[in-house]
Order: sequence, then C-alpha cells, then structure tokens
Amino acid sequence: ETEKNMQSLLLCVLLLNCCFVGGKQLPNILFVLVDDLGWGDVGFHREKPTRAIQTPVMDQLVQEGTELTRHYVHYACTPTRSSLQSGRLPVHVTIDLRNPDKPNAGIPENMTGIATKLRSAGYRTHMVGKWDAGMATPTHTPHGRGYETSLNYFTHKNNYWTQKDMQSGCLERGFNFTDLWDTTKPAYGMNDTMYEEWMFLNRLTHIIQNHNTSEPLFLFYAPHIVHCPLQVPKENWEKFSFMKDDEGLCHQQTPYIWPGGGQATHCRRTYHAMTNLLDGIIGNITTQLKDKGMWDNLLMVLSADNGGPLPLAESGASNYPLRGGKYGPFEGGVRGTAFVSGGYLPKKVRGTKQNGIVHIADWYTTFAKGIAGVNPFDPVANASGLPPVDGMNMLPLILGETTTSPRVEVPLNEDAYIQGDYKLLLRRASHAGWQGPMYPNASSHLSPPNTVHLDCGEHGCLFDLAKDPTEHHDIAKEMPHKVKQMKQRLMELRKGYYNNNDPYHNVACPKDIKIPCACWVAAHHWGGFLGPFEQLPGK
Repeated sequence: ETEKNMQSLLLCVLLLNCCFVGGKQLPNILFVLVDDLGWGDVGFHREKPTRAIQTPVMDQLVQEGTELTRHYVHYACTPTRSSLQSGRLPVHVTIDLRNPDKPNAGIPENMTGIATKLRSAGYRTHMVGKWDAGMATPTHTPHGRGYETSLNYFTHKNNYWTQKDMQSGCLERGFNFTDLWDTTKPAYGMNDTMYEEWMFLNRLTHIIQNHNTSEPLFLFYAPHIVHCPLQVPKENWEKFSFMKDDEGLCHQQTPYIWPGGGQATHCRRTYHAMTNLLDGIIGNITTQLKDKGMWDNLLMVLSADNGGPLPLAESGASNYPLRGGKYGPFEGGVRGTAFVSGGYLPKKVRGTKQNGIVHIADWYTTFAKGIAGVNPFDPVANASGLPPVDGMNMLPLILGETTTSPRVEVPLNEDAYIQGDYKLLLRRASHAGWQGPMYPNASSHLSPPNTVHLDCGEHGCLFDLAKDPTEHHDIAKEMPHKVKQMKQRLMELRKGYYNNNDPYHNVACPKDIKIPCACWVAAHHWGGFLGPFEQLPGK
C-alpha cells in the first residue's frame, strides 16, 4: 500500500512539473490560421482608414502585440497547413494542393504533429475549423496528430450553411457528401443547423469555459473565413450596403450568400463582411480568455495561410500594395498577414514591428523547444527516412531578446528562393499582377491580375525585398554575382526536396470497386460523411 502511495505521489509530481518551466506555468497558446486573408484586407495594413475594411479587434491586438512583417507561408492552403503542423518547410512535406481523398495528401503518416509534442509537455490540445492536411487514416486526422478534440472539415472548402463538400475527388464523381468531423467520428446531427463559423464559435466557447486553468492550453482555430464560397449571414452582409463599384463573378464558386438569398453578387462587399464577422469572433474569443484569467499568460499567433486569391470567380480579396496573390510565388502570395499578441509578450515589444524572416514551420520548434521545453526532434519520421523538422526557435526574436532572426533563407519551390533581403525567380512565375487599393471592382475583369505572368527564364529575376517589397524592379542584371550564388544554393537545396509519397493501401474497401476508396468508405462506413478511409478499426 505504501509503495502504491509513493507511485501515485511521484506521478502527481511528474504531471505537475510537466506544466511548468523554470518554476513558471507554461503559457497558453492560441493560434489562429485565417484562410485566404489578403494583405490589404486588414486595417493595420492600410495607411489611410477605409470604411470598407473593418477589423478593429485585429488592429487593436496588433497595437498591443508585434506585427510580423516578413512571416512566410506557402502560396496555397494544404502546404501551409501541413508545414505548420509538421514543422517542415513545404518543400519537405508537400507543395501540392491534393484533395484529401488521396492517400498522399497533406502530411505523411509518419511525421509527428505539434499537438503531440505539446501534449507530452502537459498541454491540453484542441482544434476547431479547417484541417486540409490529410485524412487517409485515423493518424492523419487532428486527433491522430495530437489534438484531444476537434470539430473540423477535411477538404479545401465546404458549404458554410450545409457543410456539404465543395472540392474533392468524390464531388467530381457526383457524390454529395457532408464534410464535418467531431474528433473520431462524423459530426452527426450538427451539419445543416447553422452558419459554420457560429458552430465553430460554440465549440471554442465550450473549450475555453470548461478548461482547467491549472493546465496550459493549446487552442488551434482555423476559420473557414475568408475562403470561398463567399457566404455570410444576411445581417452581416447588410452592414456593408454602402459599398459600391463592385463585381459579381464570385457567383461561379458561390451558389448563394445565405439560404434563400439568391445568386451571389457584390463579391468585395461579401468578402469584407466575412472578414468583419471573423474579427468579431476573434474579439469574442479573446474576451472569454481574459474573463477566464488566461490572457495574461497567453501567446496568441495569427497568420494567413496564404495571400488573397486573385481570380474573380474565387474571392474578393486584395493584397495591395504587394504583387501577386494565392497560387503564385510573389510577396502577395507568400508574405502572410501575421502578428503575435497576448500577455505573455513583454511590454518592451508591444506595439512594435518585427522585420526578421519567420516561416510558419518555425512555430513547431518555437512552441516545442522555446516554450514547452520539448525536443522538436521527430524519431518516428527519422526511423521512416523522412525529412527532419526544419522549424527554428523564434522565441528570443518575438520576446525581444534578439533583433536578428535565425532564419536566413526560404526555398519556396523549384524556381523561387528567398535569401535574406533578396528573392530569386526562375522560369515563368504566375499570378504576377498588382491590385489597386479598391480591388476587385466593376472594371477588374478587364485586366485580371491573375492572368499576368513574369517570364524570368533560366537567367532569373532578382528582387530586393527590403528596398522593393512590391517587386517592381528586377535587378538581376545589376547583381549577376548574387543571382549566380542564389541559383547555386537553390540547386543544392532542390536535392533535399520531398513531396508526400505515402502509398495507397486499399484494405478498407472491396477490391473490385470502381470509385476511390475514400468515396466508398464515406458512403458505406461513415453514413455520407467524409472521413478516414485506410487502416480503420475492424477493417
């Protein structure tokens, strides 16, 4: 009996110590990953206030925190999300926008997620929103990656009102599945009940209100907003009735703004109404955290997953004054809107800008090693011959203990590479146009910026991002030695590139089916919901 009591006491001590570093309780972490947020669509990126852009909560959080002016992401959703969760640069996990019904979509099975690392340090871990980092097996789901609970959808997009899948291989084959998942099972009965972001807010509220504040919280919120379809409640849309000079091509990917609201029109207006709605949700969440007494020891990180899309059929975003947008390697596509805030930040860095290079992969190591004191090394991936964690510890930078970022380079893809203040582009770079301060508008269809390309050939284009962040001036001819050096470095980096190549194991489906296994499992196992389709229990 005495021995059992001693074991129980030792376990309690270990559990207590795991939540403290240096005698202090580990800070809470709130990470908000906003979908398709344009650089020019938040108030703190506008020199002159405009009535159309109403983000007072985010603007205030930036004033109370630190803006990250060179926070890099990939130029598409899946690679960025896979990078954040795995701690790898996209070129070492995936750079493809594969649908999650593919076995090699998102993160390879044998990479360890950041939530798993933080759980080992005593964090309670929860995820709400868009996943888009794979769903092939239960391991690929948020729960399999270390989140104790999740309310999520798996694909690139679903309908905000019905949660029906709107982009997958199953949809292409005529299926009409629901895409909404609750931790380990379909979210039966929750779909088609309310606007999706309100559903997410309800879950976030439940998590915060039921959290034991003696334990650190890692809360990952990945709103659907402001990805298409451009859908928003009528009352939020009507707040922006003053907006004129708009366009309506987004109806091609938006069937309606709200149920019974007719065909989608006024795309820029709808986009800004959605952004404003999200701003209110962020205000709601942060207020709850303050009321709960959690804000004073909390680090909040907000980042876009990529720049705003330029195609008028898809969005109403603007990356003004940056060049390009989603799907392209220009700053408008890869320089994500980002800031840190919360009471964990020392007063000396509040209200400042941090101009050092940070990549979204760096938060893995920053959270694991810098904050939680956990080794970011991934033994599972190492044993499988997969690329190691790339993330660097940015905690000294964001706490103001140093002014120099440890990251000096970012390989973007085969033909785009950032080194310090310089960016090298090779061959043909797409989505190369600029947007004006009021993009899109009624005349935008006459000269769509997404149709503009820059042909850099094998000789390459070079931009000085410190002096020319809008990438107007190609200085390759003026700095041939720099071009040569960066090309050589890019060629060397390419040798280590990796793209998820997990094999397909059709063990949950009949061998003679004529449709993808994911579609068969959704129809016959999950009751019309998308979900894991390999290595299922009992299959």
